[in-house]
Amino acid sequence: MIASLTLGKFGWILAIVLAVAMLGVFGAGGPALAKGPLGPASCMGQEAAALSPPGSSDEAPGGMVDLVAFAQSQPGHPGDTFKFIASFHEDDHAACDAALGG
Repeated sequence: MIASLTLGKFGWILAIVLAVAMLGVFGAGGPALAKGPLGPASCMGQEAAALSPPGSSDEAPGGMVDLVAFAQSQPGHPGDTFKFIASFHEDDHAACDAALGG
């Protein structure tokens, strides 16, 4: 006989629990894959989310590679540029661009 028919009472409960758990895991993929951070984030987080994946932004088609190149082109250490961007905490990417003068 087919093995799934012989699970017994507890086997069916386990199968249902696993099915519900899988729906929960895969059902949560929508918000996790949404563009932009899902909560408060520094402007560094806003920028990184807006530029990822590469090719999704006209601002920096290369994604984070373009942002790193920009940071390296600025005077001083690239980490200082990232620290400066991260010091702003705006509500969204557009507000970060405005705060940074872009």
